[in-house]
Amino acid sequence: MAGLVIVGGSYAGLNMAQAARQHGYGEPIVMLTDEQYLPYHRPPLSKGFLTGDSDVESLLIKGEKFYEDQQINVVLGARAEAVEREGRVVTKRGVFAFDALGIVTGTRAREIPVPGTDLDGVVSLRSLADAEAIKARMDKVRAVAIVGGGFIGLELAASFAKSGIDVQIFEAAPRVMARIVGETISDYVEQRFASEGVALCCGLGIEEIEGRNGKVAAVRDTKDKRHPVDMVVMAVGATPNTELVEPLGLADQFGVRVDVNGRTLHPGIYAAGDCAFGPNIFAGRDMRLESVQNATDQAKAAGAAIAGAEFVNDAVPWFWSDQFDMKLQMVGFVEGANRQVVRGSIEDGKFSVFHLKDTRIVCIESVNAVSDHVAGRKLLKLPHSVDPEMLRDTSVKLRDLVST
Repeated sequence: MAGLVIVGGSYAGLNMAQAARQHGYGEPIVMLTDEQYLPYHRPPLSKGFLTGDSDVESLLIKGEKFYEDQQINVVLGARAEAVEREGRVVTKRGVFAFDALGIVTGTRAREIPVPGTDLDGVVSLRSLADAEAIKARMDKVRAVAIVGGGFIGLELAASFAKSGIDVQIFEAAPRVMARIVGETISDYVEQRFASEGVALCCGLGIEEIEGRNGKVAAVRDTKDKRHPVDMVVMAVGATPNTELVEPLGLADQFGVRVDVNGRTLHPGIYAAGDCAFGPNIFAGRDMRLESVQNATDQAKAAGAAIAGAEFVNDAVPWFWSDQFDMKLQMVGFVEGANRQVVRGSIEDGKFSVFHLKDTRIVCIESVNAVSDHVAGRKLLKLPHSVDPEMLRDTSVKLRDLVST
């Protein structure tokens, strides 16, 4: 038996392999990654790694012994170039035959058609190598322009500001994190960043990146104003890496198409993580989610299916982002909500926003309120509605509402 070949690492690759083993898969497992590291935690790349609070060793999800014990052969520097219908993956490190194939290729930084993106000093962050390159530049950077006000853009902005770099954020939408959170959280975060001296330019994009001697010199915004900077970070979203399976008809512009167990339309080929587009039981529709939680749970379902078992991935989606002293935690989706209730004190910087559709909770956004978030994951799975005034009342413990 050729066994299972997994193309890609990080959370999805590791959890797919581990789940297959846990459910009794006894054939060989090979994990092919184009990076030079074992699967590692990616969220710290925009935060602690840049500020020196964490190093490469601390980023690793599991040490070498785990892979040895689980009999998972990780091949580093093995960039996959093609998947053959006959059951082989062609890489720079050789050809690997498979009976089952897992596609966990993740995403790459989305590109936008702006003149100057090829200049030295235009960067993006998707990998440890990207983070190392950015970190190597930081001592020489006085001013940076960040294009995009989502999680990564804001996290990077906080890290740069902490390091004494002047930061400007250009966000084409009217507010930061507009696709992810409601207006209350956006407003609070914008005020917090302004208090740290970060210049937020919402409703404003960039038209051109200007250079001097091949290096970044300035950005020109959509109102034709010039902003001198030494570095430009492109943080305008991500594009799923689907090229390997497009010739097999398994992907479209949304991602690699999968069912609830990570199966593609091709027998024996599975996908999970940021590159996969498929059913989300909680949302009641197909979607592609970029989150650690989704990559982990989706990969567990696919790993179980590979082993001939079933794992129902009905998890409530949750996300988090650390920015300055703010721990932002979200559970559920804000879309479709028609009412909100605030619990705690916005002024004190410790509160939660409950978004409801009529009387059903559909999303909870928390700032420095971890216990609210933990209870919220359970509250969103309740089959019945909750009195909004009980959510507002801080004397009522949310964990008690879960058990009622």
